[in-house]
This record gives sequence, C-alpha cells and structure tokens, in this order.
Amino acid sequence: MTIFQSCGLKNSSDNTVINAKSNIDIFEKYSNDSIRERIFKMAYGNNSTAPSYVVFIAVDSKTGTKKEICCEAPFLSGAMHRELGKGYDELSAEYIDSLILENKGKIFMFENKESLDNINFFTYPDSVRIAKIAAQNDLDYYYKTYGANDSINSIRFDTDSGFVQETFAHIMFKCGIITSRDCIAGNYIWFGEPNLSQPKLPEIEK
Repeated sequence: MTIFQSCGLKNSSDNTVINAKSNIDIFEKYSNDSIRERIFKMAYGNNSTAPSYVVFIAVDSKTGTKKEICCEAPFLSGAMHRELGKGYDELSAEYIDSLILENKGKIFMFENKESLDNINFFTYPDSVRIAKIAAQNDLDYYYKTYGANDSINSIRFDTDSGFVQETFAHIMFKCGIITSRDCIAGNYIWFGEPNLSQPKLPEIEK
C-alpha cells in the first residue's frame, strides 16, 4: 500500500477480540470503548457515497460462534434489515438505525445466513489473524499521524480483495481512527471524519 499526502468459546469457536489478550493489549494503548462508541456513531452516520467502516461483534445464533467484523456501515444495516425482515422505507430504516446505535455492546445476533453473508461472517479473518496483521503495522505512526480523526489523507491498496482493506480499517478503528472507502476508486481508504471534504487524488506519491 502507498500513503498519499493531499492539499472463544470452547475449541476456539469464539473468535472475538475479547478472548485474544495480545490483541487487547495492542489496541488498548491507543483507544478505549468510549472512543470507539463515539467513532462508531460518526462512521455509521456517514450517508455519503464514500461509506465509513465500523467494527462490531456478530454472533451466529445457530452455533454460538462469535466473530469481530469490520465492514462498511451500510452492510451492517443491510444485515439487520434482512435479519428482521424490514423494508427500506423511512420508518423501517429509522427503526434499524436505532437498534444499531442503541446497542451499547455492539453485539448483534444473526440467524439468517443471508444476514451473515452480508457482513462476510463466514470468510472474514478471525481475531488471531487480525492481531498478526496489527503487529505488522506501525500503529504508533498511524495513531500519531491520524489519531485526531481530522485528516484528509489517503492510502492506496494494490487490491481491494481478500479483506486487505477491511482488516486495515479494522485495526485503525480499534485504534480509535475513522476510515472510509473512496467513492470513486475502490482501493483507496481515507482517514478522518466523514464530514470532512475529500480532495482530489494527488498526482505525486510521497
């Protein structure tokens, strides 16, 4: 990737970050639940064509398997709509939004396979993999550079497949940093609050 400067349960079925002590230690240095709750609301409230990423715990209620997931906020909303059989009219949308935003623990139960597929539950990397990826990144650098969430800088990824971007956004979120997908080039991630204007992509790499 290139940085651009611009103008469990038993037998390890519980894959949540809660039981990955090394993962907790990595991220607690940079953020806490209160900060993550605040940036979750900010990210979820981004209704632009460049959606922001959110992190939450999903539970397959049929098996009890838990997994911490990162995805674009609309995918979580879509999963909830499918799970509860709600339409996309204004009242239904407001109901789903309230359920998501008022869920303090950000733990969501899903029984419907379509709902779980909508957030890539079955294929998303588990907490052990996320911890390994986090350890390969200079988290101090990202926190010092983008931790204020007032940046409009971007990172370009060579690919937008294999959860490369999602896992990076996951790690940033755990560090208290908001990221959003670019609305034009799918392999760009932007740092900063969603309401900040995003400049044109720079021509010169730094």
